[in-house]
Order: sequence, then structure tokens, then C-alpha cells
Amino acid sequence: GKHNNWSVGTDSGMNFFYPGKTDQARELFVTGIACLAYGLCQHNEVVRCCVATAGNDHRLGAQEAPPAIISLYPGTGFEAHVDAIINGGPLLGYKAEKSTADPKTRSAMPAICGVEDRNRTAPFPFCGNRFEFRAVGSSQNCSFPIAMCNTIMASGMACLSGLIEGGMSHRDAVAKMFKENRHVIFTGNGYSSEWPVEAKKRGLPNLHNTPLALATFNSDKAKKLFKDMGIFTPEEC
Repeated sequence: GKHNNWSVGTDSGMNFFYPGKTDQARELFVTGIACLAYGLCQHNEVVRCCVATAGNDHRLGAQEAPPAIISLYPGTGFEAHVDAIINGGPLLGYKAEKSTADPKTRSAMPAICGVEDRNRTAPFPFCGNRFEFRAVGSSQNCSFPIAMCNTIMASGMACLSGLIEGGMSHRDAVAKMFKENRHVIFTGNGYSSEWPVEAKKRGLPNLHNTPLALATFNSDKAKKLFKDMGIFTPEEC
């Protein structure tokens, strides 16, 4: 399979998914993940649909491929920060610090690790300055999955903009989005037998084959998303 390394940036060089070294960059980082969480949660089926093929159905859930259940893995440290924001904390405060791994031998130096562990059982793990959409099929053109990532991200940004323009503070708008979409964040083992059971409790769809996934592309919900974001007309869906 392919791993679609994806991020969003501004024309002035700001990366939404890099923790940054200034308060402005750190706030953008937290805000960007709130928008992504919204998109993955509210339009979960579209993301699954964009990687639906018969061959990929066989791969998902094994062979370093994530399961068919789409969830967001921002790392355990950031997950704790999300809960702090939901409980009234500030947007700032997340410590993006790299660690080292002990090789358990004196003949090798400690290896520098990323800010968060890259969970290889997650469909959307954080990788330091980007997210990695790990569910793309090996023979698939990445353009459609990228288009869907951009679409759901734009939907999240539109939601945030609407909340702020409606009078809500930046902090409270981000907290609201995290609270309402908290259940899409999962930092456990995606290969475990417990995860499909837990995902069902959370209301996350388990579209484990292509017919189930493709049926969602023609839904009223998907048509509205594409129309609102200016991607497709209802007839084109």
C-alpha cells in the first residue's frame, strides 16, 4: 500500500501540522488538528470511500495497513492536551518534545524519536509535521484521497470560521469542536479485537468492504459536503 503524507500550509509558510516555536504557530497547530478531527468525524464515510477497492479491502487491518475504521491518532500526549482544552484549559501548553530510544547496547548511540509515536495500526497518525493517511491502496492514484483529505479539512475550517464569526472565542470554538468530535480520536491498538467493539460504541462506521463504503458516496450527507465545499454538484456525485 501507499502512505499518503499530507499537510496543509499557508502562502506565508505556516504549516498547520507543525507544533512550531512561537505561540502563534502552536495555536495554529492545535486549531488545525481540531479542524481535521471535525472533518474525519463528521465525514468519516467519505474518507473510507476514497480508498475502497477490492484489493485494498484484503489489505486493510493487516500487513502494516490500518483497519477499515477511520480514526485520528494525534499521539497520546496530544490526546491528553485535547482533554485539557475540553475541560477549560488554554490552547497553549502542549509540549512537542522529541525523546530518545535506548538501543540496549553500548555500541550504538540512543536513537532520536519523533514527537509522538507513529502508530502503524492507525489510519491517520501524526508524524511530527504532517499526518500520514496509511490506508491508500498500492495501485491507487493518490490524487483522489488527497482531494478528500483537503475537502474534509476545508469543512472543519468552515465550521471553525462559522463559530468564531458567530461570536465565540478562538479557544472556545476549538474546545467545542474537540468535544463534539472527541470520539474519533483513538490512540490504542487498531488491530485489537476490542477496537471494532469500542468503535461501534463510539458511533464510528466500520465499512469493511467496498460495496458498503461506495454506497455512502451517493448519500445526501456526502452530496451536501461536496456542494458546500464547491467540489462536486449533487448530479456529479
